[in-house]
Amino acid sequence: MSAGIVDIAIAKPGRRIDNDHFASIGLTDEWIRRRSGIAFRSWLPDETSLADVAAEACAPIVTRMPAPSSIGALIVVSTSTRQRVPGIAQQVAQLVGLGPSVLTFDMNAACCGFVYGLVTGLSLCEAEPGRSVLLCSVEAMSRMVDRTDRQTACLFGDGSAAVLLEDRAEFAGFCRVAGCDGSQTALMRETDEGGIHLEGMQVFDRAVRRMSESAQYLFDHGPAPTVVVGHQANGRILERVRSVGTHLGVPFVNRIENSGNTSSATIPLAFAEELDAGSLPAAGRLGAVAYGAGEAWGGVSVDYRVPAVTAP
Repeated sequence: MSAGIVDIAIAKPGRRIDNDHFASIGLTDEWIRRRSGIAFRSWLPDETSLADVAAEACAPIVTRMPAPSSIGALIVVSTSTRQRVPGIAQQVAQLVGLGPSVLTFDMNAACCGFVYGLVTGLSLCEAEPGRSVLLCSVEAMSRMVDRTDRQTACLFGDGSAAVLLEDRAEFAGFCRVAGCDGSQTALMRETDEGGIHLEGMQVFDRAVRRMSESAQYLFDHGPAPTVVVGHQANGRILERVRSVGTHLGVPFVNRIENSGNTSSATIPLAFAEELDAGSLPAAGRLGAVAYGAGEAWGGVSVDYRVPAVTAP
């Protein structure tokens, strides 16, 4: 048996922010849409706990499980959690009623976090057959940006998504590729003054190249994906990756318009919303590719079979 995705759920609480919100810093709806493909994003209230949002995404999955005690590990991926001790994963485990024997830990690989978490979760699942792994990405990127910065304020959004990983006899083995380049840390970083600094053109070019290469690797090794979901960083990046990979011949998901860039949560959010819209079948093989600060990149192809209705 091999591990794959057997359930998925999302949470996008908070206020829906449209592009007119940024008129006060001189940005127009037309300019934002043209440069980023984004029309709306969700922003959490400042007082909302990220652990509560992650638990909101995880709870439906745990409720649907016939035996939640089979969950052997919970991985919570986040770029934007501010609390270092205790870890957010332990808080989420408590909120959703997981027992004391569950392995829990936090992970941060910026926008590549879900891909790294998926590799880790699938490996844990296969190492201990019969035990499930719950993987959750949760982000409040609106709390990290300088909301007066014309370059970044309109790009980022908040939200959470969770997937359940289990062994199934019908699943093929997962395939993964990943890498990093620590010499490129200046391309994307949190500033000392607060906010996020992006070297826009370099990030654009490198994101297109790394995600395109990762997608190609997944098609060249093992069973081919039936759908590719790239990190929803920017609509122009996604369209470029799509055009570079037209020979791949499968759906390429772009749902950035209504979510913005939610860092590690973009891939599972986009995947769940596409499933819920009926644009994808409830079973297939996901190819997930991402690029993020660090510099980190990678891709995973994995079989999935999920309930027909996934989003609230």
